[in-house]
Amino acid sequence: MNSFDSFTVAEMLKRPLFQKAKVIAGQGGLNRAVRWVHVLEIMDGSSYVKGGELVLMTGVGLGEEKELKLDYVRELVESKVAALSIEMVHDFVVIPDAVKQFADEQQFPILIFEEPVSFVEITQDIHTRLIASHQDQLLSLERISTQFLQLTLQPQGLKKILQLLHKETGFVVWIEDYLGKTLIYPETEKPLKKHSIHRPIMVLDVNIGDLYIRTTRKLTEYLNLIIDRVMIAIAQEYLRQFLLEEWEMEEGKKWMVDLVGGRQSEVPSSLLTVVQKRNGWVLCAISQDEWPPADESGMGRVFLMKLIRMMQHLFEQKGIKGWVAPVENRLAIILADHQTFAADPFMERVEKGFHSLFSQFRRLHPQLMFRWKVGISHVFDDLAQMPQAWEQASLALSMEEMPEDFQGGKVADASPHTLIHYEKLQAWQLFLHMDTSAVQSFVDLHLGPLLRYDAKNKANLVRTLEIYFQTGLQKQQTAKCLFIHRQTLYYRLEQIAAMLGDDWESPDRRLALEMALSGYRFLLARKKKRDW
Repeated sequence: MNSFDSFTVAEMLKRPLFQKAKVIAGQGGLNRAVRWVHVLEIMDGSSYVKGGELVLMTGVGLGEEKELKLDYVRELVESKVAALSIEMVHDFVVIPDAVKQFADEQQFPILIFEEPVSFVEITQDIHTRLIASHQDQLLSLERISTQFLQLTLQPQGLKKILQLLHKETGFVVWIEDYLGKTLIYPETEKPLKKHSIHRPIMVLDVNIGDLYIRTTRKLTEYLNLIIDRVMIAIAQEYLRQFLLEEWEMEEGKKWMVDLVGGRQSEVPSSLLTVVQKRNGWVLCAISQDEWPPADESGMGRVFLMKLIRMMQHLFEQKGIKGWVAPVENRLAIILADHQTFAADPFMERVEKGFHSLFSQFRRLHPQLMFRWKVGISHVFDDLAQMPQAWEQASLALSMEEMPEDFQGGKVADASPHTLIHYEKLQAWQLFLHMDTSAVQSFVDLHLGPLLRYDAKNKANLVRTLEIYFQTGLQKQQTAKCLFIHRQTLYYRLEQIAAMLGDDWESPDRRLALEMALSGYRFLLARKKKRDW
């Protein structure tokens, strides 16, 4: 018998003391595991068994009728007893057909001895066998545990751990981690989850993946102990990788903090090669306000490393090398283009990388439904420009997602994440460097009458003026965009002229009004609203 197989009724029947035993019912249950032996002569059997016992009886407690009752056998089956063995010599026991039929249906073996047998010898024999097997399993388990832990210190430790687990159990085993990566052994197999069990891989009390085991066999206690040991080894291997990545991140963090602060800093040796081979840079800032805090708790630390690993993996596929580090209350990301000939421009690949990151993270972690917001700097070609790039990314990050896109009057699609390019903010770049009160004063000066009228009368003069300018003063196109009749538009334009003065369409005045409209939308996007 293999050391991780259970001691079954069939194995027990091969023992010398059971050579003359007969199976009179429940032949289909000979694969039931025997965990202990119990002599039971009273009819309240369920109170004295825990499951897995071979119950021995002579029939002394059956009463004058000497009939094995169906209810008694049913109690044994419900208590998960392995089998019932009856010695028929001293008291002949009647076993009704209904009992035999029930035992066959439940695959519950009933054995009889028609010759004298010693219950003491049976008990000693089976208990000795079980204890010896248990000792063998403990020694084997210690050996396997030591091997698993040794493999965590070797290259490709996870692969070798799976290989050893397959060798010891014969099962197809694989890991799916938080990057969506799959590592399987044997490598020729496919990760089919039908007939598979899985165990969560926990690192710092956070689930960072799952171990899958494909088997149609019921797991024995010994197999479960092996799986417990392998889960410890896998978790330790991931923890080792995790701590190494944290150390590398800390090494790069000082370099990045010095760069964005305008201080000279030596490039870490692990980054030197890639830093020297690049075609352009961008610096990004991601808000961390809604994330789990990256403190001593496992959730924040593991979350951050999950994000960094996933980000670097996805950008690498697009020919972009990334470095990530927490800076102030944001996450700073330096992205370097190291693909000389690319089908898509650098910034376009940056956008696609972030979209892939957000989509994959939501798919793998649907419970983390916070909103992503990223500020992106201009493309620059010299690390000396890093302080300016960080300022650009941070200023872009300070913007809120626009609730509406007034280009043509269309409402923008809602999105769970926002990419804000500094270079696309146009006039807002200027407003970002100004005091907010100065922008409000400018807006008040040029649009105050329209804003106050709209607020008091629930009108749309400001939006009418905005669309009118966007269409190049085309009245028909403006009416179409606003879904109003042309006469209604004429009336609104007359109201606007009355409030702003007859020169409101002159080039200089129109430029000031367009800047004021842009400033008004800027203030709304910054959530700096006020009562007009």
